[in-house]
Amino acid sequence: MTGMKRRGFIVAAAGLGLAPAIARAQDYPTKQVRVVVPYPAGGGTDLVARLIVPRLAERWKQTVIIDNKGGASGILGSEIVAKAPPDGYTLLIMTSAHTINPFTTKTLPYDTERDFTAVTPLIEGAIALVGSPKAGMDTMEKFMTAARANPGKYTFGSTENTTRMVGELFRLKSGLKIENVAYKGAAPMMQELVGGHIPVGFTSPLTAMSQHRAGTLRMLAVSSSKRLPGLDDIPTMSEAGVPIDQSAWFSLFGPGKMSPQLAQKMRDDVVAVLAEPEMQAKIRDLASLPGGETPDSFAKRVSRELVTWREIAKEAGIQPE
Repeated sequence: MTGMKRRGFIVAAAGLGLAPAIARAQDYPTKQVRVVVPYPAGGGTDLVARLIVPRLAERWKQTVIIDNKGGASGILGSEIVAKAPPDGYTLLIMTSAHTINPFTTKTLPYDTERDFTAVTPLIEGAIALVGSPKAGMDTMEKFMTAARANPGKYTFGSTENTTRMVGELFRLKSGLKIENVAYKGAAPMMQELVGGHIPVGFTSPLTAMSQHRAGTLRMLAVSSSKRLPGLDDIPTMSEAGVPIDQSAWFSLFGPGKMSPQLAQKMRDDVVAVLAEPEMQAKIRDLASLPGGETPDSFAKRVSRELVTWREIAKEAGIQPE
């Protein structure tokens, strides 16, 4: 076979191999889809899933079930998806803890990059520093002044790996001598904050919104680079003098080695759902922004965040457990 004919044969063969993958992506889905939410029902991740998944089901004209598999900061549910076939029928909605868990957990049952296909963020937000009015912490200035004047006196609450790491980042960047108190869930930490038993805590704005609006708690600052929708009066941490620019996301992943065409098709369908005016209004009401980043761009972002959190964990002296 001549060189020219051989090259033509290779191109033709590659095209034949690619065509079925493209066809499958265009036809997807042709059966029921399972979306694993690796946290209990009623939490922030579950809320996001139940907001967006039904609209995807309508668009796909297929049944899409939400399967809550909570445990170990999202690791147990994530493992299910990591070991699923890469055909798009088992998906994951995961938080920013995806890029933090490798540095807080000694042995993961999967590789964070290799065993997942990054599809797109669903919504983008931040972590909020929440203060207890009962403890006298209803403004950022009051907390910072009190903590600086009393090194070692104050603690901050956290509920899982994302809030813990943002809290540690805040401690490092602010120079405050404050220690972490870890809670097993947002509900017990919120109760302690409302009662004034701890002065501040780190949590998702979704979790603190109702108490913030009722005045029983007060969001003092958010970790994102810009103020959040509906929270225009709450400064960023950078504005408050603590140089942090760290978003928090709820994102869609598939198993590793899912075809790029299928990942792109899923992302395009998510973008169409996020563009609906009613959906945009609901996302703003959650003090969040719609996602929609391309799979390639989001995969690179995941890689960058893994580097960032590795460095923060090392600087904070956090040892995997």
